[in-house]
Amino acid sequence: MEEKSKNIQQMFNDIAPRYDFLNRLLSFRRDKAWRKCAIKKAQIEPDMFVLDLACGTGDFMAEINKQNPKAKIIGGDFSINMLKKAVEKLPANSFAAADAHNLPFKDEVFHRITMAFGFRNVTDKPKALKDLFRVLKNKGRICILEFSEPENRAFGALYKFYFKNILPFIGGLVSGNKNAYKYLPDSVYKFPKRPEYDKMIKNAGFKNVTFYSLMFGAVTIALIEK
Repeated sequence: MEEKSKNIQQMFNDIAPRYDFLNRLLSFRRDKAWRKCAIKKAQIEPDMFVLDLACGTGDFMAEINKQNPKAKIIGGDFSINMLKKAVEKLPANSFAAADAHNLPFKDEVFHRITMAFGFRNVTDKPKALKDLFRVLKNKGRICILEFSEPENRAFGALYKFYFKNILPFIGGLVSGNKNAYKYLPDSVYKFPKRPEYDKMIKNAGFKNVTFYSLMFGAVTIALIEK
């Protein structure tokens, strides 16, 4: 499992230079709307201490800054190249090299934790959820935005064809890393289904989780309460 995590880490280091461009291209620019919606659901208030985990190049942090300019945000990621891009984009923010399995923070530090399109890359999800529970303040919230299998069968078939065939081809061509964009659809279809996902979250100690579907269920927001 540790070796798999290192391979994923290296993969994101490799694709960091073209990551933003491909996110816009491959999502038809819908990724911005998804982030905007998720941040609204998170209900971040002024002066809250927020961890944006798996922050990548900082897109989720930028939206948090836009909606909640007085929030105190730390971006954490285990990909150094992604963090470098985020620092270039958001030099006024704070960043930390952070692995979801073993977070470098004290207990009950954050009012909110956000995570966009990163949780599926965590190799030991139950362990990571327990560490997220540890660093989250009592009555705090976690907002996880993630790809998922569409609920509508007709759209699901179209989505699967795009995800399994067109996306890897374009992503590999532009990024120069075919394996990275083959891994993306594989990771989505291996992600726990909603009942298992819900059980996993509650087994980590969280009180409640509410799911919101976007784009016919192709994208899911999980709002988790401690």
